[in-house]
Amino acid sequence: MIKLKDIISEKRFIEPEDAGREINASLDGLEKALKKVRNPEKWAEKYHRSLPDLLDIMYRVQKVLGKMR
Repeated sequence: MIKLKDIISEKRFIEPEDAGREINASLDGLEKALKKVRNPEKWAEKYHRSLPDLLDIMYRVQKVLGKMR
């Protein structure tokens, strides 16, 4: 399993012809992860100190995805 800190710290080059496949694979993974979310309120209570950063990341992802229309 790929950890978020590895993704963030790892800067890698993606060939332009592979970029579309990489985006689609990442979106598929995100879709699967979202389907598994069951109780975000409980998580927020337990990890309340991490919540502001998580919300910032989610906002940034939404902003980028909005530009892909």
